[in-house]
Amino acid sequence: MKNGLAAIAVLLLVVLAGVLPAQEVKGPRIEAREAQHDFGKVVQGTTVSHVFEVRNTGSEPLVIDRVVPS
Repeated sequence: MKNGLAAIAVLLLVVLAGVLPAQEVKGPRIEAREAQHDFGKVVQGTTVSHVFEVRNTGSEPLVIDRVVPS
């Protein structure tokens, strides 16, 4: 009897977890299509550039205060 009640309780929790909306995270949230870019072999003295498209999908302003090239 106890095992049956425990199984029903677990099943109910699983079903409710799938139905209830996930809690929204507040603050900035950065999304980018790509996290890195490889230029391959570049001849010394050649200027190369690449544009990273970044979006803030969060609920507060996103501040990017440092970018580190490798």
